[in-house]
Amino acid sequence: MITRAGRVEAVVVPMEEYRALKALEQREAELYWAVHEARYPSKPGDDAPEGKAYDSMDALLADLDLPE
Repeated sequence: MITRAGRVEAVVVPMEEYRALKALEQREAELYWAVHEARYPSKPGDDAPEGKAYDSMDALLADLDLPE
């Protein structure tokens, strides 16, 4: 909504334009991550905290004290 000279006017964006903008945003995000991954390729265990990489699910469960 836009208020101008005491009047309230609705801003209407045609659905086709809205969808085109969302698709463009999605494409930009995909391109960003493609470039990021090319520059900084991830390796297995990159997202694991230091000292918390497990060789098996059994080792993880044992550390969490959960039943197998």
